[in-house]
This record gives sequence, C-alpha cells and structure tokens, in this order.
Amino acid sequence: MDVFPLQIPGLMVVGTDTGVGKSYISAAIARQLTSEGVRTGAYKPACSGSVIDESTGQPYWEDVELLRQAIGGTDLPPERICPQTFHAPLAPPVAAEKEGRPIDEALLLEGVRWWESQAEFLIVEGVGGVLCPLSSQQLIVDFAEKLKYPLLIVARAGLGTINHSLLTIEALQQRGLKIAGLILNDVDPELSDESRLSNAEQIQLWTSVPVLSFVPFDWQSNLLRYQSQDRIDWRQVSQDLL
Repeated sequence: MDVFPLQIPGLMVVGTDTGVGKSYISAAIARQLTSEGVRTGAYKPACSGSVIDESTGQPYWEDVELLRQAIGGTDLPPERICPQTFHAPLAPPVAAEKEGRPIDEALLLEGVRWWESQAEFLIVEGVGGVLCPLSSQQLIVDFAEKLKYPLLIVARAGLGTINHSLLTIEALQQRGLKIAGLILNDVDPELSDESRLSNAEQIQLWTSVPVLSFVPFDWQSNLLRYQSQDRIDWRQVSQDLL
C-alpha cells in the first residue's frame, strides 16, 4: 500500500549513526514549532531498547516519550508516536526476531498516514543511521524515499564526524533525496576535542549541504542557526526544498 507523499509538510530527521541525538534534536524542533502555535506531529516508525520505569516497574521507550512530551501529547497513546517497539537495543528486524514478532510494514505506513488529519507539520525520526535496517525488506533510506520529506541529518560534533557526515550525504544524494541541512550535535560533555572547532567548516568545504546548527552539550533552548545564531524557521527550511 503506497500512502506517500503525505498531504502535510514535514522533515525527516536521520542520523550518521546511532546515539547521535536524533530524538533530542527531533524533540527540540517539535517543541519550538509547538510553542509557535503550529500543530506538530511526531513519528518514529520503530524503536528498539526499552527501559524500566522505577515507579511502575513497566517498560517504556525514552525516544517515544521524548517525542510525545515535545508535542504536548501526554494523553496520546504512545503507539501513535511509534507503532512498533521492541525491548532489545538492536536493529528493529533483529529485535523483532528475538521476540518472535514480525515487522509490520503496512502498520508503519498506516501510522505515519494517521498524522495527516492531526497535524500541520510532521517530524519523522529515523532509526540508527540511514543504512540501518528498518525491516528485512527495507533500510531507513528506503523509508525516506517513500516519505519524500526533506532530510535533516544529525551528526556527532566531534572527531570522525567529517567522514561519517560525508558518507551519509553521499548515500542520500545517490538516491536523489533532498537534504535540508546537517546539525552537529555535541553528545559528549568532555570539550577537549579540538575537531569541534573545525568540523563544520570542513563539512561545508566538501559538500553543498549546509551546516544549519551546532548544538552544545545539554542545550535546552531553541536550536540556533550556525554562525548567525538566529532562530531557525523549520517550516521554511522544509519549504525551500519543495
């Protein structure tokens, strides 16, 4: 069942790797849009790696809760944010097999389609890096091809990010996908890595994809545009590539 393209604008947030802060960045964008009065949706097709709530003893998924709170959707069933969740911190098809469950690809498509009648703008977060398997049949980049949203790449700020960023950009461009920009996210509280001072310039030197923002560790405000430090208009960022 082909449900794309959606009838509402949005962005898909993808990463150069796992643990680069895709959920953190996605939630920050969603919070900003919500604070601006935009009915914002948040969606992640699958999520692996549950944690236990100490007060209830029940499992939950931190990424899903972060997105749900960012849009003020605490009354929203978590399945609307993420229709398929798995306990093991593994790629979705591996985690699903471990639990003896299939990846329901139709459900992943139906889940994102639901947001058309619920939101004015949709943030879709990927899983792992862009070549991470989403199911036994498709990678995250395949889902991105179907979705047809402009892509926002999240990369680590520190050493190694030039290579990871350029590889990710090349993989996406080879598919003909539109890239809105790249965000360098400082996921390490240790600030001794000198590469943080030059990585943005190097990435800009080797690619036409703009570095939109450098996000300091534990940043809690709106994401600011790299160098100019003004607030980013995320709807305009998406619209510029349509």
